[in-house]
Amino acid sequence: MSGSTSNATYKITDFAFHPNNGYIYAVTNGATGSLLQIDPSDGSASNLGVVVISSGSNFTFGAQFFDPDGTLYLSNNSDGKIYRLNVDEANPSAEIFAYGPSSSSNDGARCALAEVPVGDNVDFGDAPDSYGTYMASNGARHSIIDDFYLGSLVDNEANGYPLPLSDDNSDGIDDEDGISFPTGFELGESAVILATATGSGGYLNAWFDWDQNGSFDSDEQAITGHPLSPGSNSVSLDVPTWGKAGQSWARFRFSSLADIGPSGGVGDGEVEDHQINITETGVTINYYPSSSSYTSVAYEDLYPDQEDYDMNDVIFHLRLVEYIKNDQIIRVEFEAKLAAMGAAYHNGFAIQLPGIASEKVKENSIEWNIDDVPQSGSPLESGQTNAVFIFTQDLWDHISLSNGCSFLRTESGCGTSYRTTWKMRVPFETTIAQSQMPEFPYDPFIFATPGTDHGLAAKNVVGELPGRKLEIHLKNKAPTDKFATAYFGSREDRSDPDAGQYFLNENGMSWAIEIPTSWQHPLERERLDMTYSEFLNFAADKSGNTNPNWYLNANSSLIFKD
Repeated sequence: MSGSTSNATYKITDFAFHPNNGYIYAVTNGATGSLLQIDPSDGSASNLGVVVISSGSNFTFGAQFFDPDGTLYLSNNSDGKIYRLNVDEANPSAEIFAYGPSSSSNDGARCALAEVPVGDNVDFGDAPDSYGTYMASNGARHSIIDDFYLGSLVDNEANGYPLPLSDDNSDGIDDEDGISFPTGFELGESAVILATATGSGGYLNAWFDWDQNGSFDSDEQAITGHPLSPGSNSVSLDVPTWGKAGQSWARFRFSSLADIGPSGGVGDGEVEDHQINITETGVTINYYPSSSSYTSVAYEDLYPDQEDYDMNDVIFHLRLVEYIKNDQIIRVEFEAKLAAMGAAYHNGFAIQLPGIASEKVKENSIEWNIDDVPQSGSPLESGQTNAVFIFTQDLWDHISLSNGCSFLRTESGCGTSYRTTWKMRVPFETTIAQSQMPEFPYDPFIFATPGTDHGLAAKNVVGELPGRKLEIHLKNKAPTDKFATAYFGSREDRSDPDAGQYFLNENGMSWAIEIPTSWQHPLERERLDMTYSEFLNFAADKSGNTNPNWYLNANSSLIFKD
C-alpha cells in the first residue's frame, strides 16, 4: 500500500488479524518481544509495549494467530514454545501456553474465528487450580501417546479436575501410579522419589510448593530435566530449610522435552499431582526473653536533643524466636506489641539483623501479619546491606485513642488493654551458624516517617525533612545504610563510630533503652531519670554493673498505670 514502506521499521516474521476490531497484531522478534497494533488502512503501527522477554536465544515468532476470543498465540521457532496473550488488556503480557520442538522454519495460517482445541486425548493435573489445573488457567496438560507415560496407567480428561473432583476419585481408576515416596519430606534433609516410566527417551521435571503459598514458584523446581530409563528410577532431591511444615502439593511432569514449566501444554507424556506432607524434626526453639514473656524497648524521639526525656515516645514489647537445627539457624520469628506512644511526631518501627546480609533472607517466603491479618508486599527493606524489616512506616496508622486522650497509654485515664500486634516469620535462603547471629534483641529501632516533620533540630542537620535519614537505635547499635551520619556529634549526640559508640550523650544516656520485662514507663513529660532515680548511675557505667535492676525501683507517682 502507498506509504507503508516508511512504517516497515519493525522486525516481524508473521502477523494476525484480530477477529473483531479490524487491526492487525504482531509481536516483534529479538531478545524482547513488543506487541504492535497495525492499522491495515495505512500500515501505521502503535507499539503497545514489551510483552515477553527472552531468557536465552532471541525470539523468532514464525507463526502468529488469534482465537475467537481475541487471544493471540505466538510460536517461537528457536525453542518450540507457544505463547499466548490477551491483546485487549491494559498491560498485556505473554505466558507460555504449550511446549513443542524447535524448528528453523515455522509458519502457518489459521482462521481467527476457529477455536484452539484442547483435543480428545489429553491428560490434566488435579491439584488445586491455584497451581494451574483448569484449561482456563493454562493448566498442565499432556497429549497422550501410546506407551509413553508414568506408571502403568494414564487416562484422558476434557479439562482439569482439581481434588476432590479428580477423575481418580470419580471414575475409580487411579492413574497417579508413576510416582511414589519411599522417604518423607523433612525440612533441611534429602528425600528420594521413585519414578516408573513406560517408554524411553523421557525426562522428569517436578515442582514442590515448599512454602505452601498455593503456587509453584520459580525457586521450587526440585527436579529439572532428569532423564528416566524405562521401569523404576530412583531420584534424589533436597528439601529446603526455608520450607513450611504441613500438607502441600507436588507436580511431576514426564515428557520427551527436558525444558518445560509447571503449567501449559506438552505434546506427549503425563502429569501427576500428589499431595505431600512436609515435616520438621530435630529442631530446637530459642525464645527471647522466654516463651511466655516479653522484653520492652523504649524510645525518646527528640533526637539529637533529649528535651523532656520521658522515654515513652514509642514503647514496644518484643518476643524473638530462633529455630535451630544442627547448630544452624533456619529461621527467626518476631512478635511486636505497641505498648505506648507518647509522641506527637510520626515514627516508623523496624528491626535490623546486624551482620546478616539481606540476600540471606528468603524474601518471597516471609509471612507477616498485623493483628492476625496477613499483609501483602515484603517487609524486607531494599537498598540495605544488612537485613532490615519494616513493620510500619507510621505508627499513627495503628492507633485509636480514647476521648480526651492525645497519646497512647502515657496520660492518666488513657489506658487500654488493646495492643496492635505484628508477627513475622523470616526464613533464610541457607542456614546461619548460631555463632554468626547477632545477640538478642538484635537491633529494633524507630525512624522518622518520610514526608513528616520531626522538629527543627532534626531538620537542620540534614537541611530537609529527615525521613529515613533519622534513626534512633539502642545504645551502641550501629545505624543502617539509610541513616545520615551528619547526626553524629550534632546537638547532644556524642557518638564515636571509631570507638563503637552510638546514640549516647556525654553522660552515657541514650535515646533508646531495653528493659527485660513488660515495663511500667513514666507518665507523659516525666523524666526517666526522675521516675527511676537509679537509672543515671546505671547509664554512666559502661560496664552495666551499677544498678542493673534500676527498672524495678520507681517513684510510683510518676509511672503510668492502666
